[in-house]
Amino acid sequence: MRDRHVLPEPQFASLGHHPPGAPLLFCLPYAGGDVTAFWVWRQAFDGLLDVRVVMLPGREGRMAEPGALSPELIARSIAGAVAGRHRTPYSIYGHSMGARIAFEVVRELRRLGVRGPKCLYVGAAHPPERQETLGRWTGLSDEDLVEELIHRLGAPAELRTQPEVKAMLIPALRTDMEWLRAYRFTRQEPLDVPIVAFAGAHDREVAHPVMLGWARHTSSAFRLHTLDAAHLFLATHGDQVARTIAAGPEQAGPEHAGPEHAGPGRRLPPDEVHVWLADLGELPELCAAADELSPREAARAARFRQEEHRRWFTGRSVLLRRLLREHGAEPGIGDPRARPGGGPHSGTGLACGLGHSGGLVLVALTAGQEVGTGIGRLRPLADERAFFEGALDEREREEFAALPEELRLHSALRTWTAKEAVLKAAGDGPRVDQGLFGFAGQRAGATWVPEVAPGAAPEVARLAEWRVTHLPLGRAIAAIAVRAPRYLLRFETVRQGRLVRQGVEAAG
Repeated sequence: MRDRHVLPEPQFASLGHHPPGAPLLFCLPYAGGDVTAFWVWRQAFDGLLDVRVVMLPGREGRMAEPGALSPELIARSIAGAVAGRHRTPYSIYGHSMGARIAFEVVRELRRLGVRGPKCLYVGAAHPPERQETLGRWTGLSDEDLVEELIHRLGAPAELRTQPEVKAMLIPALRTDMEWLRAYRFTRQEPLDVPIVAFAGAHDREVAHPVMLGWARHTSSAFRLHTLDAAHLFLATHGDQVARTIAAGPEQAGPEHAGPEHAGPGRRLPPDEVHVWLADLGELPELCAAADELSPREAARAARFRQEEHRRWFTGRSVLLRRLLREHGAEPGIGDPRARPGGGPHSGTGLACGLGHSGGLVLVALTAGQEVGTGIGRLRPLADERAFFEGALDEREREEFAALPEELRLHSALRTWTAKEAVLKAAGDGPRVDQGLFGFAGQRAGATWVPEVAPGAAPEVARLAEWRVTHLPLGRAIAAIAVRAPRYLLRFETVRQGRLVRQGVEAAG
């Protein structure tokens, strides 16, 4: 007779067909979910990946088993499956709650000494240090819980009139909610595997910039792909997610899924803003590539007195050149001509925003619209008073003065980077006094809209057209400004290997 206090080992349900030795993809569903959450992938990975959905207790064929979740047991089962396949590579995908479990599974695999996955894919999930809303819904009645699922997470409205579905869903969902409520993030060394995140632009629960927080949990590459979808995008945009996974973590995005998009000159969709973050301290090859500078850039670099600043200028100039070339532009970065938004002239329809602070560089590319960026590294300011007086208007200074001291730098940098992004997007730069427009009273985490005084000059009044999104980057505060009220954000951390290959290919 089974010991009722011993949790059974998780099992796996296989999807689709695959050749012998195909790479493994382990999948963990959202709260209350089961194998059906991944049915859309039954054909998507045929012949490519061996897709195995973790069958969690308390659902499907395991209704009679204890419903408690255990990342440790899941990790042990995955480790056994991987060991049985010798050196077959594997990856893990988790959606919503499944992403948090997957994160803990990978940390447990590391503790066990098992080689890590090729990539951790996470979808529609807050970073693990933030509380998931589902963990706060444990006191809701079944009816209220269903309403929250429909309104907040995009569950189908038919769920209200499907008692047999609710009878299976609610118990498993409550078990998962209890796990989320009891979850406590413990700080450890970042994972040494790439993390690729997927977000829904219309997700009411997890805003896509919030998912940038996952970048802090890997010392390897990080990418974010935003889909024109809601929280449960596996059901509506599962094919897009599948194409990105099939391309592998080393590829830049879903456009690599077909040969028609391979190589330089890849197209940027008009509704997409692609952002790269580079730490030049980790990119020595980039900072040493002075031979890629234009004569005008080389002359400017020679004027820097400090070697570090000269290297940073070289690094960000070469980074921008390579990224533009990758998208089909041969930029005249040192050319005095510039686009209306103040970005470098590329000779194409691409617009570019560039921000830098203390060796951190933020690059944004768009097609068909202007874009501006601002970034401020979190570090003590040499003259806080002068900075605040120059960057803030009167109402903003009043808000700043009322804040606790430990929050003032974050608040001021949020405002300053927003203003920098707007001025760069509009192409006005130093011609507009930053004190003539502001963001007083605007909530952190929301889209910011500049406020200008009635009767302001035209060059100031038109700043109200821009929309600012802040990017939480941990060691810095950044912002991007575009006119579009909605867009799809792509974000990527720059790593040395990819840029070295691109530089070699360009030189050849």
